[in-house]
Amino acid sequence: MDYTRSARGGRNSLWTPAPLIEEADRTNLVRRLQRMGTVTIGVSLPREWVGTRNLAVGSTVFLRALADGSLLIQDRDPAFAQASVEVQVQPDRSREHTFRDLVAAYLAGAREFVIREKGGISPETVAIAKTFARRTLQPEIVSEDRDVLILRDVSRGAELGVGPLLRRMFQIVLSLQQDAARTWREPDRWRGVRWEQRDDEVDRHAWLIERILALRLAGTVGGGESDPPVERPLQTLVLVRSLERVGDHAVQIADQGLRWAETSPTDRLVRPLSEFHAQVLEQLRAAFHVASEARDSLRANDVIDVGEALHATYTTLTESFFARGAGSGLSPLAAVPLGLILQSIDRTVSYAQDIAEVGLDRSTVVSRAEARVVVPADGGTSGGNHADPPVSRATTRGIGRADSPLDSTRIPRRKQEKEKA
Repeated sequence: MDYTRSARGGRNSLWTPAPLIEEADRTNLVRRLQRMGTVTIGVSLPREWVGTRNLAVGSTVFLRALADGSLLIQDRDPAFAQASVEVQVQPDRSREHTFRDLVAAYLAGAREFVIREKGGISPETVAIAKTFARRTLQPEIVSEDRDVLILRDVSRGAELGVGPLLRRMFQIVLSLQQDAARTWREPDRWRGVRWEQRDDEVDRHAWLIERILALRLAGTVGGGESDPPVERPLQTLVLVRSLERVGDHAVQIADQGLRWAETSPTDRLVRPLSEFHAQVLEQLRAAFHVASEARDSLRANDVIDVGEALHATYTTLTESFFARGAGSGLSPLAAVPLGLILQSIDRTVSYAQDIAEVGLDRSTVVSRAEARVVVPADGGTSGGNHADPPVSRATTRGIGRADSPLDSTRIPRRKQEKEKA
């Protein structure tokens, strides 16, 4: 059965990590170290935390040192903790909802997924479970009874380092973009490629990284000895989702490139389009470098500025192709795919700018004691204060990505089956 990839809707009851203390004013508590006996030093635990977990004098707690030097206290042994989520298949709801709920639980850090269906597990539900297992890293079906199907994460993926996963994800996205740009030059070679399956690999990495971030923030798993603590996890999430969107646009470029090739485009159109796309990929490489490795605000700003110049190139090519010059006589069969290719390339520029802005943010250090922004010695922002609201950096960027029909409707994140163009 072909399931559509619509936007994610509501959830069933899913597992989420419980907060240590729910009251907002009790999240930052201060305790003094106390001497307990002749050699032991201890610290008192918040009464609310002890009470909500039904602990008492003599109860066992578990301590673990994290990579950033902090100490994690848990009321249960994390080695035996098995976060489980139960998904009830509703007969009157779309089967796609089951897939979305499974993905949501996976991203939240669940280790076991119990699927129940009244009247027995249907073949469609089994197919959804297998698709979910294939597109993630990697729950496996460990039990299949008449009314219950259980998947369990048997991998050690949550313990992988985020840095290497990000680099691999970028390599996959870049290769996908490079090959997509070859479709209008060598259509026969690329016509049989399953672009959607290649994009599944991008999604697999994106979902795994989100899952790792959720588990690390909840203290459920820690990184390896060589894996540094995740710095500014929300920025890492922006980086991951931007790369995911760039991969989605590569599929769009490939699909439309093959359609455009059927119209036998002239070299006066092919050459400038290919050169424009190559320049965008150079910007994407530079953006990822400043976001993942370099701490150079000057270079990050340069990449963002290059993006503005590439947006201007997009406008110039659009006017040249459709209003005058080389492509003014384009037929509708050629104009539609060419326009969509240009739009996806321009959206790739915008996502590369978002990635560069992650590098810009990471290149600054905020001094909490003095409430000022400190820029590294090898770089600086012209104009001074990077602490201004981030939205100010996007005010000159023109139409935002949410205004694009492609970005707002075609490519939802939680998708079971790829859309057919």
